[in-house]
Amino acid sequence: MRLIIFFSTFILLSQACNIEEAQLNGSWQAVQFYENGQTSKVPLNEVKLTISPNNRYQFQSMGMYSEAGKWRCASNYLILKDTTADTPTERMLKVLYQSTDSLKIRMDRNGVEQVLFLGKIK
Repeated sequence: MRLIIFFSTFILLSQACNIEEAQLNGSWQAVQFYENGQTSKVPLNEVKLTISPNNRYQFQSMGMYSEAGKWRCASNYLILKDTTADTPTERMLKVLYQSTDSLKIRMDRNGVEQVLFLGKIK
């Protein structure tokens, strides 16, 4: 009986950690940004992430910054590979929460924790 409970719990937990890739598809708008646990008052109206079902993405940020490339998932990480740079770089984003209209991701920039909340654009 204990073995059945253990495996049932293990299956539930392992499924909870995986990203639902179909829900990622679409355009996302940043709604809240935290850096080291503190609310950051940066203008978020230009921060957008578009994820396509053909494993392509585009990211736009404040000012003129943008990147695009390929995306993939591994466990609870969204991995973005910017192919617009001279030297393609890969960024790992930990998906902390995901639903059909909300996405919460954790990033690390030079040792600084950043958390970004995004809402799906309809």
